[in-house]
Amino acid sequence: MAEWTGPSDDGKAAPGETFRLFWLHWTLIAAFTVIVARLWFLQVDMGEEYRQKSEVNYTRFTRIPTTRGLIKDRSGRTLVDNTVSYELLVTPKEVGGAEEGKALAEEVGRVIGRDPAELYRRFRTFRRQPYEAAVWLPDLDRADMTLLETRRYGLPGLSVRVSSMRKPVSGSFAPHVIGYLGEISQARLEGGRYPGLSQGDLIGQSGIEQSMDSLLRGEKGTRLMTVDSKGRLLEELESEYPVPGRNLVLTLDSRLQRVAQAVLGEKAGAVVVMDPRNFEILAMASSPYFDLDDFTGGVSSERWKSLTDDPFHPMENRAVSGQYPPGSTFKIAVSLAALAEGVITPETVFHCGGGLRLGDHIFGCWNRRGHGGVNLYRSLKESCDVYYYETGRRLGVDRMARRVRQFFGLGRPLGADLSAERGGLVPDQEWKLRRFKAPWNLGETLPVSIGQGYLLATPLQVAQYTAVAANGGTLMRPHLLREITDLEGRVVERVEPEVINRIDLRPDYVEKVRKGLEAVVNDPGGTGRRAAVPGVRVSGKTGTAQVVSLKRYQGYSRGGRPYRYQDHAWYTAYAPSEDPEVVVTVLLEHSGSGGANAGPVAGKVLAAYFDKSVDTTVMPPFQARPDRPTGWKGEL
Repeated sequence: MAEWTGPSDDGKAAPGETFRLFWLHWTLIAAFTVIVARLWFLQVDMGEEYRQKSEVNYTRFTRIPTTRGLIKDRSGRTLVDNTVSYELLVTPKEVGGAEEGKALAEEVGRVIGRDPAELYRRFRTFRRQPYEAAVWLPDLDRADMTLLETRRYGLPGLSVRVSSMRKPVSGSFAPHVIGYLGEISQARLEGGRYPGLSQGDLIGQSGIEQSMDSLLRGEKGTRLMTVDSKGRLLEELESEYPVPGRNLVLTLDSRLQRVAQAVLGEKAGAVVVMDPRNFEILAMASSPYFDLDDFTGGVSSERWKSLTDDPFHPMENRAVSGQYPPGSTFKIAVSLAALAEGVITPETVFHCGGGLRLGDHIFGCWNRRGHGGVNLYRSLKESCDVYYYETGRRLGVDRMARRVRQFFGLGRPLGADLSAERGGLVPDQEWKLRRFKAPWNLGETLPVSIGQGYLLATPLQVAQYTAVAANGGTLMRPHLLREITDLEGRVVERVEPEVINRIDLRPDYVEKVRKGLEAVVNDPGGTGRRAAVPGVRVSGKTGTAQVVSLKRYQGYSRGGRPYRYQDHAWYTAYAPSEDPEVVVTVLLEHSGSGGANAGPVAGKVLAAYFDKSVDTTVMPPFQARPDRPTGWKGEL
């Protein structure tokens, strides 16, 4: 190897020195370039991200829960209140990774007696928001809170805050109307309809709690604070106060609601009580029931499974979700539709000999001996089927469908403040062609004209067309919400009646229908006399709806049919006849004759409405969760 001997005599670097200086020069330039580029990347390109991460290391952002609005009845009595509760929050980033999360879940579960596996499962769902404190447990009681607070400094990432828990005044009072809360799902969070909410938050899952959730929920506040490495509060930086939810005043009359539930008892069915002057819903009962107390603090998986697996569907609000053939109650709607179309007049007479032959088939009347000559008045009073077969044949299914949709809002939900409301079915030729790819035939029109066939309606919809007849022809939107108030009880919004349609029909024709309905209850031979109320003129209509064809009944006596083969019993009424102020509609599933079974139920509700001295506290108690409805014979 050659040695360096110093500079040459002429002062120039030796060749080897020049080579080394050249590479040192460019090495320094390259290193400096890399350093500058890295600094640029860290401070300019990634500066904002690292600044946020740095701040997260010593600041914590949490949302401040708000107070959910109260739900009250029309008299201002509180139906759903709030009670003090505690929430356990966890900030995943402060806990660490999966192993630390599992260890924390096991320790928390051991301290307060919760399932560590379920705690860890929930913890893993919070990984999408690692820097935000999420609600790990929403329903801590004071004892659990104390146990965790005394150990919190050894449990990284945890904090406890005061919150509120939903508390119905009575868990068995109108559970289908009021509804319950449940944890928001990830799908709903990602849907964008719930801004400001995060995993662990509760939202309405049914009833008014669901349909009015945005009003009741209010808006959360926010809190930014400085914490130490253990997550302990050092300083609060800024806060935005929460906005409390609105209070809701419903149209429900608590007294009538208790009556409606009591008279249903263990029968599967529904009762709707409505004011025909403004379509306010005064009571809405559905049976079998469930208990809202089961959902306070979260329903257990065992209880939820028992409710959802029950073949009698206690979670279903039959008043707005149950869809049934309306039976002879539909004759109210057909009468007004046919009069409007001019295919009959009140004086039109059809002969009833016990049935109507159409081709090779005889469509029977419920009175096999026949009613003889029948006009509109007698057709309603005695519920003659042949009269309505003839009327339906003249009217045709398309005109019938068009009129009942227009006059009474059938075939679609009208928006009665409950998202569970269903629209029923009003068939026509186009519907059958679309549904079955087959043309309509006249033999299908006749059953529809007496409320059978493909026709389906909810108890609320039957109450709707009863109310239209009662008030002289005006259809309004049924509603459960009466007022919206603020925290101090000041009225923010008052719900006014919303007119949807007015029947364009001669007033004397409407009055003829009303007279026929009055005769149903008050005249000899009327089919609805069991709903009579002493001292009050009641108008009404019975209905007995077949659920399967008569051929399916073969081999069974009337009393020995399986539960699912028994007829539905309907009764719909209004009173006083001369100046109606209340409509009562009753459906009893698989209970037989409407006049004999549903009529007395309607009569008891009407009697309680007009006699305010009736003490509802001594009425027969209803069960929140009957094992099986009355009439069940051991086979569905």
